[in-house]
Amino acid sequence: MKKFFALLKVSVQSMLLSSTNSRGNSRKKAATGVGAMVLIAFLGLYMSGFYSFMLMDVLAPIHMESLVFIFMGMGALVGGLMFTAFAVKGVVFGGRDNDLLLSMPVSTTALMASRVMAIYLENLLFSLFVLAPAGAVCAFMTQSGVGHSVLFWARLLLAVFALPLLDTALSVLLGALVAFLSAKVSRGALGQNIVMALYLAAVFWFSFNLNGMIEELAANAMGVKESLSWAAPMLWMADGIMGDWGRLLAFAACCIVPFALVVFGLGKVYRQAVTAFAARSARSDYKLSAQAASGQTKALLMKEARRFFGTPMYFWNSGLGLIMLLAAGVAALVMRDDLRMYLDLLEGVPVMPLAALVMGFCLSMTVIAAPSVSLEGKYLWILREAPVGESALIWIKTGFQLLLSVPCTVIAGVCLAIALGLSLPDGAAMLLAMLLFGLGHAAFGMLIGLTFPKLDAVNETVVVKQSLAVCLGMFVPMGALGMCALLYWLGGMVSGALALALPIALLAAWGAACALILLKKGPAMLRSL
Repeated sequence: MKKFFALLKVSVQSMLLSSTNSRGNSRKKAATGVGAMVLIAFLGLYMSGFYSFMLMDVLAPIHMESLVFIFMGMGALVGGLMFTAFAVKGVVFGGRDNDLLLSMPVSTTALMASRVMAIYLENLLFSLFVLAPAGAVCAFMTQSGVGHSVLFWARLLLAVFALPLLDTALSVLLGALVAFLSAKVSRGALGQNIVMALYLAAVFWFSFNLNGMIEELAANAMGVKESLSWAAPMLWMADGIMGDWGRLLAFAACCIVPFALVVFGLGKVYRQAVTAFAARSARSDYKLSAQAASGQTKALLMKEARRFFGTPMYFWNSGLGLIMLLAAGVAALVMRDDLRMYLDLLEGVPVMPLAALVMGFCLSMTVIAAPSVSLEGKYLWILREAPVGESALIWIKTGFQLLLSVPCTVIAGVCLAIALGLSLPDGAAMLLAMLLFGLGHAAFGMLIGLTFPKLDAVNETVVVKQSLAVCLGMFVPMGALGMCALLYWLGGMVSGALALALPIALLAAWGAACALILLKKGPAMLRSL
């Protein structure tokens, strides 16, 4: 067991505590580990707290609280797959230290178990912050008193620990399939992008049809539950939490057995699988062909585009904000009558700043420039040796984010202005503010990426999901949005013109400061890496 816990510690550190380069101190690594866990916990808490309350308000009066746990269990399962399925390829099968660990006097099953347990711990965190708030809402709103006993919380705790086992087993199997396709198919990234696109389409469909689903639940809750017989484990879990110990134990067995089969089954062939994937990924087939003439700028932009669109982990984590931005603009335009009716109920709430905050939040999640230097990894020296100056490299990487974000900002801004019926000055002010925000965000992301690089990451997952540069590149701009909202409120006490001018001035100053620092200090920072 001592060897297993040592391996588990290495796997967890590889997954959560890899934030800066090896010269960084432990405080930076701890900060990134905590930041990644806080982000996962916040997403689970937000999703569960918001939807559990909406569902329980409808289902508690008819004593169908179990449906809430069914839906939250599905949310935890699907969310866990989204967080970890593609990470399995790097954490379990693509670790840089696999050769070293496989040469040690430990069984491949123990090594496989330690890798998988690291995935389980991440799923456990998300499961806890999805099911526990649902239990709290049930205890607060139930009319049957089921949530007021100690046994209820004991059953809920058992479900919290059991559900991630099933989630982890599915994640490992899907991750193994992704690793296999990536090794065997030259365009494996295309398949991963299609899977993620279908997943997001399902999420958007669920969001837009939520009100109708809640009305159907209120009218025919029992029929809805019976129609979910295909998700039998989730039904067993929900009924078990509500008091049926037999079904809860059946659910636990349904989670433990697949987990054990995956660990021991893949553990037997772990060495062969890792060797096959590594051998294929290390292979290079060179073909001589004519090359089209191209300038430096075009060549470097194409290089950034190939990495961005060809790396699913990078594309879906860093580009999701742009997809949400376009979806919000198009949805607002399509459903503008319903949207205006809803906004009319919010008397006294300024519409334009609210729309700007939504756009700013989506742009904050577009963290493309911050991890771009770290994603070069050990091959950064190739760019450094190319006949291109450091300033050109920096502004190409910064400009690539702007090349994607500016068109999306303009399209979404115009759609929202039309849908909300904004006046020309208000619409122009909102669009100007968001363009300035996008410029400052890109420059700040590049600056923070040079300040906290991670050039020795095990894989792109560590850089894109867990690096300190990405966390700061996302949350600091959100803080700037909060400052803009405060300035708008303070300026509104004087005049409407001042309310618009103060946030725009702040964003312009922020963007100019970041761009100036990047211009003066950026080349030296890149040169020192």
